[in-house]
Amino acid sequence: MCVASHHIHGPCNLQKHAGGNELGLIGSSQRIQYHHMPPPRNARGIPTSLGYSWLSEPRHAVFREPCMSIRLRWSFSFFDRFAALLLALVLCLIVGIGLLLLHTSNQQNEASIKAEEVLVQAMLDESRRQLASSITEYAVWDDMYQRVGGKQRPDLDWFDSSTTETLYSKLNIDLMLLSEAEGPVFRLMLKGQWHKPAEFDLGRQPDWQRFLRDTLALAPGEVLARDLVWDKHVYWVVAQRVQSQTQPEADSSRVLLFARCVDQARLSDILAAQRLQDLVLVAGARPDAANVVTTRLTKPLYASWTPTLSGSAFLRAIIQPAMWLVVMVLLICYALLRNARSYHRALLAVGRRQDGQRAATVALVELVYSHRQSEDGIDEDFWRLFAGILAQTLQGRRFSLVLYGEHAPEQVIFDVVVPADRAIDGMDIVGVPLARRAELARDFVLMHHDVFPRASAAIMRDGRLVGELIAERGGRLGWQQDEGNFLVSAAALAALSLEASSRRGIEYALHRHVHFDPLTGLSSALRLSQELDSLRHSWSGMVVVAVLRLEGLEDVNLLLGREGGDRLLVELADRLLDLLEEDELVARSGGKRFDLLLHAAAPERVQARLAAMVDALMAPYQLGEHAYRPQCRIGATHCPAEALGVARLQEATLALDQAYHSKESVVWFGEHLRASTERRLALAQAMRQAVAQGGLTLAYQPFVDARTGKPVGAEVLLRWTHAELGPISPVEFIPIAEETGLIVELGEWVLDTALRQLSSWQQTLPVRLKLAINLSPRQLTDANLAARLLAILQGHDVDSSQLEFEVTEGLALDDSPEISANLSTLQAARVNIAIDDFGTGYATFSYLRRYQVEKIKLDKQFIDDLQNEASRLLVRSMITMGKGLGASVTAEGVEQAQQWQLLREMGCDYIQGYYFSRPLPADAFALRIAELLERADGTVPPAQPVPAKG
Repeated sequence: MCVASHHIHGPCNLQKHAGGNELGLIGSSQRIQYHHMPPPRNARGIPTSLGYSWLSEPRHAVFREPCMSIRLRWSFSFFDRFAALLLALVLCLIVGIGLLLLHTSNQQNEASIKAEEVLVQAMLDESRRQLASSITEYAVWDDMYQRVGGKQRPDLDWFDSSTTETLYSKLNIDLMLLSEAEGPVFRLMLKGQWHKPAEFDLGRQPDWQRFLRDTLALAPGEVLARDLVWDKHVYWVVAQRVQSQTQPEADSSRVLLFARCVDQARLSDILAAQRLQDLVLVAGARPDAANVVTTRLTKPLYASWTPTLSGSAFLRAIIQPAMWLVVMVLLICYALLRNARSYHRALLAVGRRQDGQRAATVALVELVYSHRQSEDGIDEDFWRLFAGILAQTLQGRRFSLVLYGEHAPEQVIFDVVVPADRAIDGMDIVGVPLARRAELARDFVLMHHDVFPRASAAIMRDGRLVGELIAERGGRLGWQQDEGNFLVSAAALAALSLEASSRRGIEYALHRHVHFDPLTGLSSALRLSQELDSLRHSWSGMVVVAVLRLEGLEDVNLLLGREGGDRLLVELADRLLDLLEEDELVARSGGKRFDLLLHAAAPERVQARLAAMVDALMAPYQLGEHAYRPQCRIGATHCPAEALGVARLQEATLALDQAYHSKESVVWFGEHLRASTERRLALAQAMRQAVAQGGLTLAYQPFVDARTGKPVGAEVLLRWTHAELGPISPVEFIPIAEETGLIVELGEWVLDTALRQLSSWQQTLPVRLKLAINLSPRQLTDANLAARLLAILQGHDVDSSQLEFEVTEGLALDDSPEISANLSTLQAARVNIAIDDFGTGYATFSYLRRYQVEKIKLDKQFIDDLQNEASRLLVRSMITMGKGLGASVTAEGVEQAQQWQLLREMGCDYIQGYYFSRPLPADAFALRIAELLERADGTVPPAQPVPAKG
């Protein structure tokens, strides 16, 4: 661009001496260095001179900050210590995991040995039991008793034919005797072969003889078992008196004895299925093997074998992969630390640069402050110092400040080259082309990356672009975003100095900044409060104070960025101004809040006007390629003009809060809102105390099997009786708990208390009950809800299938991942999920398909109207569709026998309502359950008279 310049212009460096105000030229091969010195001040504390010293230093232009290098060195040292600590922690973690694996392996080995010993002992015990059961089949037998069991001479031929060698081959009986306690031995079979009875001399075997006497002393049918030694072999021995099946009291002195030899071969045969390694029979337990006692003698024999060590096998299997994993973890940690160090260095470089920018901004602010009393907006000394600070901070080679002219040529305020490595005499300043000035006014800064990278910051005045601050660099060093932001701040300070050409310039800018919203140009909250006091005297008649809030601004910011949200606010402000009548006022008092003062000659007209205003503001806004229709709500109050004040704004704010909760577009203030707000705050405080002091109780309402009337569970209901206000309805205090966040603590208390009661009922009631507990949407949005609830469940002796959580149907419209994760986790733990108030929500059956709930609960409003044919058809279809999707159905609010009968015919699974029982305390509930169980035949009478509706 061609410019007319008569101010600081040329390839020169500047020097301002600390001792005076003279400015002169210094060598062109030198660069400027800036030192901050406290400016001298007069008696009123105002700087009398700038107090900055410009010194020359070859080849450097550094904005010195002594504390910065110390901070950087400390940061690097801290990072190195942190990296060493992190590596040490990783190594400790690896060593700890190794020790944990070794400890786990040893524990697993011990558990494996113990398991094998228990299994072998069980098999040996089973072999003993089989021996005892085998003898009963022979000893308790009518034919056996008649042939060999009486006092007559035994029929030994019959006995021989009935007890063949199959006893040895099939029943594994190594020794069989038929004898009397004092002798003689009638028959002896050893290893399947008949031997002479004389070979077994009872007179020389006192233990065996005593054993036979003890057997005869037993009651009929009893079997005696012992471990005895014969012929240097240990036997498991069982004996039983020979007796009749039909006449067990008949006398008999004959005893049948079976014995199984405990030797290596028999032990291997019994434990063959286990394939035990190195199985031997030893007199003492081996310390390095698994051992099981096989005999109950004074000196027992042990079955000993080499066990399977699963822990050692597991350790051997994972040792090589674990070593590779350790190497990989160390390599990853090294790579991450190295990358973090590089990133840390980059951040420190940015921090050093930004610290310099902040210090320079302070210097510029002090410079502008010292210049505030100057009448000349183009003070040569001031702009020389201003350009010097920019040069030291941004490390540029040329800085220019240009003001645009509407009719006259553009005016150059300053143009400085540092260092003077090229002549600029006769060279034009390259600014932003005319075609791009609108872009500069919108974005405030433009950066050009060409041969000499340039950055241009907008000089704005009253929202108009009046000039630009240009910084140019040599070489390939480009511009960073933070440098552009600093240049914008410097341009704003330059604009402020230009606007302060008169003593009132700065005061006007500050006044406008305080009293007007910089985005929309509307009055600020401060100006509105001042206007309320003045309008109290200038207005007459009735007035309306209204507060408007825009909803959905966050969505626009997320979709279109902050610029899109700003455009929406500006357009909404323009519409508001178009809707106002003469002398009325609108102010922006918050991010998305607007306050209005309106005339109210006729109340009916004002109400219609506010409704029309909402409709006009909710008309679509075109934001680029997107059309957006916001939601607006208004809270309003009317009063005489002389009653205007901040209190009216507070009343309108209360009405706005009510509009938010009631989802109405316009709500007018009334004293009931104030009372409602005060009661809500009082109840919130009292509820916190009730939770802490145990002032809440639980009630239980049973639900029964629809076919039999047998109770199967109960819904848990929270009750609160205030010390002064009496019983508080859950409809009132549950929303307060959700608003204050107290619902989370309440829900956990309800679950813990109900499970403790259910555990007690399991010991006292003859029926297994299920508890249904409500979960609010506020609880389900907590990502850790499921984990906390399951932790509470694990603290009680209650199966998870006895617990059922009821959720509202409105959750079908919420795609929150936290809700889905919580419900999935609870269902994975076998906790049932039910839909409460089914049929009153939005996306009913899509909700069933998404979460695969186990139960739906039909709302009472459908049950009350069952006499109507259309209602019956609706209820029947809901039951059929619910069951088709795999859910059971509970009907709530059943109060009449006819309703129960109709629901039972429709296939409803469970019934709940006053017909069976009101919600009761725990003690009364247990008594009512007992009554219902006594009459669980499908004819249960009402628990008590049903209260009248309403």
